[in-house]
Amino acid sequence: MKEVLNKIKEGIVDILLPRTCVACGKEGNYICNECELFLNEAPNDTENLVTVFEYEGVIERLIKKIKHEGLYHAVDELVEKAFAVIFRDITRFQPFLEFLLNPDTHITYVPMSKKKEKQRGFNQAELIAKRLGEITKKEAVPLLLKIKDNRSQAGLDPRERIENVRDSFKFSGLFFPKKVVLVDDFYASGATTKECMRVLRQNGVEDVWRFILAKSDH
Repeated sequence: MKEVLNKIKEGIVDILLPRTCVACGKEGNYICNECELFLNEAPNDTENLVTVFEYEGVIERLIKKIKHEGLYHAVDELVEKAFAVIFRDITRFQPFLEFLLNPDTHITYVPMSKKKEKQRGFNQAELIAKRLGEITKKEAVPLLLKIKDNRSQAGLDPRERIENVRDSFKFSGLFFPKKVVLVDDFYASGATTKECMRVLRQNGVEDVWRFILAKSDH
């Protein structure tokens, strides 16, 4: 029922507020074909981590609009653009794709606190995970709960980020998968996803890949 209502809401929004490029204002998509040419792809220099775009410019602007202005239906477009990059550079992303498409691999996501999710109305990481599941014919499953409403990571140094998210999550799955793709929208120090990985591994997950749309260098 929730997804049906979201689809109806999305259709109404598209009628009342046509999709326009967040960079140049051209109608049609949130990132038009011309502005897409200026997107910078993120290098993946950490094991079992896939980040597709640099968190800057139009990508940063769109992710902020998704999170803070409720533009949640832009998630599908971002994930589709991410997969266009992945399939264009299939050799670099082949290990991740093989892991993702393994029948034993499950998709999950970084959870939000109930209070924050209620305020925002959605969890963008969950929406990304669901779109990833639609593309790969898999179901996105909630394996983690956020149990500590810690302060924002923004402005904290790497050590403070680690301490800030410590013991913020617990395992909530009704089953114990061995292989998991953990999804989030944004990567800075990696403290949040590393803490999630720690909890997953404590509960029997042997292999974890992280799929994150955008990565910041600061």
